[in-house]
Amino acid sequence: MKNEAQVGGTTVCGQPTDAELRDLPKQGYTAVINFRMPEELDEPEAPKMPPGIAYYDIPFTAATLSREHVERTRAALKSSEGKVLVH
Repeated sequence: MKNEAQVGGTTVCGQPTDAELRDLPKQGYTAVINFRMPEELDEPEAPKMPPGIAYYDIPFTAATLSREHVERTRAALKSSEGKVLVH
């Protein structure tokens, strides 16, 4: 994936392609957390998540980041039973 890095057991990367999303279950991923604002996404529709992948949409910018974003991210990470991809 574009600009992929491991941070404490979580994969951080650029926006994954549809093909990369389809392969996530085979790689042990169970969740995707999206921090990008809707206007930043390359596709106008919601991402095509494969079965078994939870999707958390928690968009923010440096100017809008709040405690709620942090709490929602913690909850998403805590509830995930496998690998998590963040973009």
